[in-house]
Amino acid sequence: MNGNFKIASVLGIPIVVNVSWVATLLFVTSVLALRFYPEVIPPESPNRDNAGLHWAMAIASGLAFFTSIVLHELAHSVIARRQGIPVKNITLFIFGGVSQIAGEARRPLHEFVMAIVGPLTSLLIAGSCFAVWFVLGQSDEEPVSLVLEWLFLMNLILAIFNMAPGFPMDGGRVLRSLLWGFSGNLLKATRVATFVGRALGYGLMFLGFVSLLGITGLDPWSGVWMGLLGMFLESSAKQSWFQARAMEALSKYKTEDVMAEDTETVTENEPAIRLADRGGRHFAFFVTDMDERVVGVVTEKELEAQKPGTIRSFNAGQLMLRPEEVQTATPAETGDTLLQRMETNALWHLPVVSDGRLVGVVSKEKLLLLLARALIPQARSRPFI
Repeated sequence: MNGNFKIASVLGIPIVVNVSWVATLLFVTSVLALRFYPEVIPPESPNRDNAGLHWAMAIASGLAFFTSIVLHELAHSVIARRQGIPVKNITLFIFGGVSQIAGEARRPLHEFVMAIVGPLTSLLIAGSCFAVWFVLGQSDEEPVSLVLEWLFLMNLILAIFNMAPGFPMDGGRVLRSLLWGFSGNLLKATRVATFVGRALGYGLMFLGFVSLLGITGLDPWSGVWMGLLGMFLESSAKQSWFQARAMEALSKYKTEDVMAEDTETVTENEPAIRLADRGGRHFAFFVTDMDERVVGVVTEKELEAQKPGTIRSFNAGQLMLRPEEVQTATPAETGDTLLQRMETNALWHLPVVSDGRLVGVVSKEKLLLLLARALIPQARSRPFI
């Protein structure tokens, strides 16, 4: 369990909620119900002291705002899929939401469009809330008008904040796309954008710290929130730079450079329990018929999908996936795309097919070993003195 659970699927994209998001929802609704709405409603209004109404407005505001965040992330995801980039899910967590996009844009313009569409969506939602609020008469005491006014302000703030030029925020991705377009070098553009992201993170941490000391005049809770957000942004930017270096290192290899040509084969009648004993934690066996032709593939995922205690009743032929059901790689693919595909589809092996013929298999372990050699400084031998 990783604390995530799926709540819906929109346009085929799973919407996932992390348990940390519940804390954020409770915090937002509590602040709105106990402090914000009781203070903004005029004293002469009959709704001023209606605690039940305040809580109803707060819950509606919180759920509507997080729906706005889902729409913001959904815009990113839809553009990514149109560009052929897989999207695993949209996850709501303590700091808002994030699109789990398994890949990078192929061109600077694609990156720019994929990044800018999120803030534009938030601006569109803010404008829609403002328009409805204006049509309803701009009341300063009607519950619906107050909720719309708050949603307008929050979506406007969301759009502006996301355009801060710190990677991996939307503004940081816009910055990277521009640097990439001018320089033609994605790695250098990523390095600058992630440096700005880390600097912005440290700035938020510093601002949060001085807020706790009472220097800025901000609420101490706001200082804690900014400090945590700064830590998250700095860590995300640092991780993004590491991932960029990793993908750059793997892009230098092709499938034919990293694949194993000696593939493990079993017959259709091989007992499934023996596959688990032979294969270990992660494995891929190619199933052959009596004429030694490959007719399927069986991995640990097929065994894990069976009910506990029933493995002994199956053989390889019953559990295997047919060739048309198996994802394959081509000899010319690069290592970075291979690893991205494996991560997206939770695979540990990819069969390599050339001209309709099985020529080898690529394992995630091999790719990770190459990464370790490329990114972790190797110990150099020193002569004895």
